[in-house]
Amino acid sequence: MKTLDRYIIRQFVVNFAILYVVLMTLFVVVDLIVDLDEFLEAGRNWARRGAVARQAERMGQPASMIMELVEHDADAQQAAQRLHIPVAQAQELMDGATPGVLMRTVGIFRAVGDYYGPIVILVYAFFSGLVVVAAMGFSLTGLGRNRELTAMVSSGISLYRVAMPILVAGIALNFLALPVQEFVIPHLAGKLSRKKSHIKNERVEYFAFQYAPDGNGSLISAARFDADHEQLTDMRVVVRGPEGMQIQKVTASQAIWDADRKGWDLIDGYSVRPGRIGESAVDALDRGSTGVSFFKTDLSPTLIKTRRNADYVRLLPVTELQKMQHSQAVPDSLRDTVTRTKWGRISLLIVNVLVLVMGLPYFLLRAPENMLLQSVKCAGLCIGVWAGGMTLPELVTGTFNPVAAAWIPVVVYLPLSAFVLHKVRT
Repeated sequence: MKTLDRYIIRQFVVNFAILYVVLMTLFVVVDLIVDLDEFLEAGRNWARRGAVARQAERMGQPASMIMELVEHDADAQQAAQRLHIPVAQAQELMDGATPGVLMRTVGIFRAVGDYYGPIVILVYAFFSGLVVVAAMGFSLTGLGRNRELTAMVSSGISLYRVAMPILVAGIALNFLALPVQEFVIPHLAGKLSRKKSHIKNERVEYFAFQYAPDGNGSLISAARFDADHEQLTDMRVVVRGPEGMQIQKVTASQAIWDADRKGWDLIDGYSVRPGRIGESAVDALDRGSTGVSFFKTDLSPTLIKTRRNADYVRLLPVTELQKMQHSQAVPDSLRDTVTRTKWGRISLLIVNVLVLVMGLPYFLLRAPENMLLQSVKCAGLCIGVWAGGMTLPELVTGTFNPVAAAWIPVVVYLPLSAFVLHKVRT
């Protein structure tokens, strides 16, 4: 039986790999065609930045000025006047700063890989269950078409025993999504949250926020938040007392997150106590202004990004989700989402296994049948069940607590999968 198990597992894993590559290639090609101009421009800009950097280093000229000349299609005469160099040298510089076809092509492939590589990994974490079911269908269909299933049954092997290696390999492939979700996707969260418009200029999205509560009674604002470097620009903090009245105001030109101390390191930071009634602003500043180098708060960069985009919580590891559960800066509505996401990550893996179990009876057949019809039936059931497992926790959130909502699909599908599996004629 070990030889038979290895044969079935090999067929199953090969079919899974082929299906995953084909589906991801189809997804990338279709999505790429829709926004092809974005990637063409991204490749051209990447090649141009590289060419400008090389010319700036070789000529000893500022790269920003050369880039400005290239972007405005300046001629050699204009470049010579701007850079104060001979016309012949300016012509050589402008020619070198214009990338060739080869570098633009390399830039296009680089932009495609940089954008779709993380997405392909994310798709595996969320859609591996359906790909496993499809691989199971192809594997058992191949065994049935070659009359191998019939031969196994004739030799006294139970169809349940035939399905065992597929079920074991399917569980392994489904649970592989857990380490991917925990250790790979969080490092790619910044790239996964990008828009295609950010690819062509390789720029980071900055945004401002105002009066974000930090859970300790303070309200924090910033003119700009740099998510990649975890920095705030023009930070303003309104510190409030137990009664909600302002007792202190902290300002800083820049703040950098310190994960070890759980707070922001302030640059040019100082605090001011509010003035008394009738007191001038100058007198209040002279009386209460003190330097501040650190501000402790629960409002971390992760929480700032999550408050701006609720879907960002799905990209975080369980360790971060647990921290957010205990953070006072997380509002109750977001806390429920965090809890449901944390437990739903485990329940979704079990749902994927149950979906695989429900699909097995359509292909574990003692005699040849119309496999196209069986495949359509299996696809209708499995896709519907999988979609229900994704949406059911969202629908019952108001009725059940977040933990119960995350496990409801497992509770519903467990007896259903047992009933469907019982229909197999061994």
